[in-house]
Amino acid sequence: MKVLDAITRKTYLPACRAYSRVVVRNGAADAAMTWLVSVYFWYVHGYWPWLRRPRSFEEKVNARMLFDRDPRWTTMSDKLRVRTWVAGKCGSDILIPLLWSGAKPDDIPFDVLPRQCVLKTNHGCGYTIIVNDIAQLDRSRARRQLERWLGENFCHDYVVGAAWAYRNIQPVVMVESFIGDGQNAPLDYKFFVFDGKVEVFKVDFDRFRDHSVLFFDRDCRACQVHEKGLRRYSGSVDLPENIGEMIDVAETLANGIDFIRVDLFSVRGRVYFGEMTCYPSGGAGPWLPESFDFMLGSKWRLAPFTAACSGVKALSM
Repeated sequence: MKVLDAITRKTYLPACRAYSRVVVRNGAADAAMTWLVSVYFWYVHGYWPWLRRPRSFEEKVNARMLFDRDPRWTTMSDKLRVRTWVAGKCGSDILIPLLWSGAKPDDIPFDVLPRQCVLKTNHGCGYTIIVNDIAQLDRSRARRQLERWLGENFCHDYVVGAAWAYRNIQPVVMVESFIGDGQNAPLDYKFFVFDGKVEVFKVDFDRFRDHSVLFFDRDCRACQVHEKGLRRYSGSVDLPENIGEMIDVAETLANGIDFIRVDLFSVRGRVYFGEMTCYPSGGAGPWLPESFDFMLGSKWRLAPFTAACSGVKALSM
């Protein structure tokens, strides 16, 4: 298995990404790309996918990545542009304060930033630097890291190269207020919303140091399900008193969408928007037990894929 893992990581996935850079544009994926994704799906999930007639949740995520070119996914995946849309739906009070944004890391006004803040980019996942003390920050190193991220295309440069929603995002740097407690990032609540209704949500604990997760159903009961590769949180959990409000916010933001994951924070009794995710775990997060994957898939009434055309641009929703 270790040999297969090494071949997949060092040979197969780079080959998929190389092919993606050549052929993945704004049209639906071709037969070769579909096959490449199917092989990786089988490697990760242990069963061959039906991507043209998907049944499970993970099949539907992968089908959306390959065939759905709805420009809304680009707008929702852009961490800067989505703020305008969220404010229109729920008001600007749920947005984490934006301190600065711009195309060049060299322009970040470090000297006027608060002691704690968050440096990030808008065009992918994991592009985040938590700053606990601006005076201790290695600014040159931070700028270099941000420059590297800005030079990447999250669609073509990660996993199998199929996450189309990120392909057309114009990369920029964002500086947001830090809303955690002390030096700890707040718990991250991720709501899986189908046709405007939260079915399950998960709580991410200590995402940047000792990551673990716990799933709950709509009625806030802990679920005996898990995502393979993520440690299941074993401590006691007191959900916030405003969890009902968080569910309402998630459902408001997801209204009119067949499926979207809405990530929120609760800090000192106040709900904050995190992000919206149309490809949770990039379609590569196997569920334990596997039956949960198919149960969750049954909740997703997948809308017909939008016909794609070259030069499509994200809509201002």
